[in-house]
Amino acid sequence: MAESGLKEEDVFRYGAEAEGLKDAVFKVATRASDHLITARQMLRSVQGGGEVGHEFEYGEEDGHEYSSTSAFDRGEDDVRCGGNIDKNARQKEEVERAFGVFMPAVPTGLWLQRLEGVDFDVFMGELRRKDWRLPWKAWVAYRRRMF
Repeated sequence: MAESGLKEEDVFRYGAEAEGLKDAVFKVATRASDHLITARQMLRSVQGGGEVGHEFEYGEEDGHEYSSTSAFDRGEDDVRCGGNIDKNARQKEEVERAFGVFMPAVPTGLWLQRLEGVDFDVFMGELRRKDWRLPWKAWVAYRRRMF
């Protein structure tokens, strides 16, 4: 909000007509969409046997450092699996077991599409309606393990 010059008081007074509101909403929605795209790419990479690749999302920002500190990354045996296993296979297994964590991305993506459809006007009533496609999209995403 600060980057677009938007003041909280203006939003309360003028609602959708507040100066800079659409710009602020656009920036936040764009960032959220970028995060979803990045998460999808990372998921595809892991499912395809590649590395997660955290560094490409925040490559230009300070304060984002990723190091290998897990026992598996240090080359220690995995007791649950009876010894060393392939790192990529382990990542795929972990994603498979925890895929439910990614499911909130389905309604988030649908809502961001609707927000774009109303030209980033968060006061439009269409955004508060239930989306009839959500159950189907959620089932397909879970079935295909892709959100």
